Amino acid sequence: MSGEAKQETNHVGGWDSMPPSSRAPAFVTTPVGANDPDRKGAEAALLNLKQAQAEHPFWRNRFFKACTAGQLTRADFQFFFGQYYLYNRNFTRYLAALMANSDNDYHRARLSENLWEEGGGLETDKRHAEIFRKFLREALEIDIEKTDYLDATRFFVREFLDFCLRSHPAAGSAFLSLGTEGIVSRMYTIMVEGMLKASIPEEFLSFFRIHIGCDDEHAQTLEDMMVSYMHTPDWYNTCLSSMNYALSLRHRFFESLYDAIQGRKLQGVMSRIQARRSLAPQYPDPSLIRFASGQHGAPLYENETERQNVKATVERMPFKSEIIDTRIVRIAPGKLNERHKHAHEMILHIAEGAGRVQVNESTVDVKAGDTVFVPRWSLHQTQNTGDGELVMLAFTDYGLTRRAYQNEPPARPAPRKEEGAVAQAVADAEE
Repeated sequence: MSGEAKQETNHVGGWDSMPPSSRAPAFVTTPVGANDPDRKGAEAALLNLKQAQAEHPFWRNRFFKACTAGQLTRADFQFFFGQYYLYNRNFTRYLAALMANSDNDYHRARLSENLWEEGGGLETDKRHAEIFRKFLREALEIDIEKTDYLDATRFFVREFLDFCLRSHPAAGSAFLSLGTEGIVSRMYTIMVEGMLKASIPEEFLSFFRIHIGCDDEHAQTLEDMMVSYMHTPDWYNTCLSSMNYALSLRHRFFESLYDAIQGRKLQGVMSRIQARRSLAPQYPDPSLIRFASGQHGAPLYENETERQNVKATVERMPFKSEIIDTRIVRIAPGKLNERHKHAHEMILHIAEGAGRVQVNESTVDVKAGDTVFVPRWSLHQTQNTGDGELVMLAFTDYGLTRRAYQNEPPARPAPRKEEGAVAQAVADAEE
């Protein structure tokens, strides 16, 4: 394929648009006998298609990022795979739809082999759908009969089946090969990494290991079918657009599930707010609603680094709050705390001493009785400029941001030994 042809095809319709020629009933084919592809031309086209597959925005979805970063919990995967089951249990229908549309006996025979393997052959307990159900039951304790599927889940499954039912075999085979089966190994590898980090035991992950190891053969069957239509008009564009559409459907589906996972973390708090019920008993313990002057809280962390002139401690007040997080920050005379930023907003009230607070590039002098506002994600640091200990009360909405924000720390080298205390303190502070 020429450079000009490649440049032209890469701009057809955008990566998330409906393939323009995939559903045309009058899709033109060349006469029988002329439909044997030139292997050299096919290999060059496949190379371009697989490069587009590898670079598709799907691989940058937030769910995958959270898997890699180890930010998802068992409950998160419970919700995700509970929804994913609707797609999984219908997978043989997608293959059957493509097989029904195929005008080639050999392709139908090969697809029937894929269906036989997906169905476990004569051993029904080895059906892929049954292995997946076992994973849901034993690893995640999901009752599949009680799953309430999201509209986004139903749309994803319906659109997948609709495309396979209505598309020309060239488009359908590209949709299911490069856009579906061809991504399984890489996709499930990312999911397995996330599940292991969420402490889901390896012994429950056989479904994913099977597909990581064997689906290349299934993808090859579909790929061979796709290549056999190479001499049909606009073949490359049809394959590229069909693959992109399959990947974009999955991208939007995963993004919708990730949004739902995030929303579920706030759902409990929002429900309790709307219920208008007090979170305190009729006669709350006075020690849980009052913090006396001069009292110390529960130690959270301390940081002392002579090289950076840092010496500070942080304590947590014992209030049982959902949203407001209350801490006591103590800084030694002439010292600082670490410069850092975080997702939560913060109010600093100076209880004792005098100091200087920097917020981004502005600095203010403070004394006992003063209050400073630190906006979300602002770099800030405090220095004790007095002779005695600087004591500040820090009030934040950490109870909200710890549920709403998924931290994506930038890649960076491990800190040197002498910097370890500072790195840990900053990490603790950002929580």
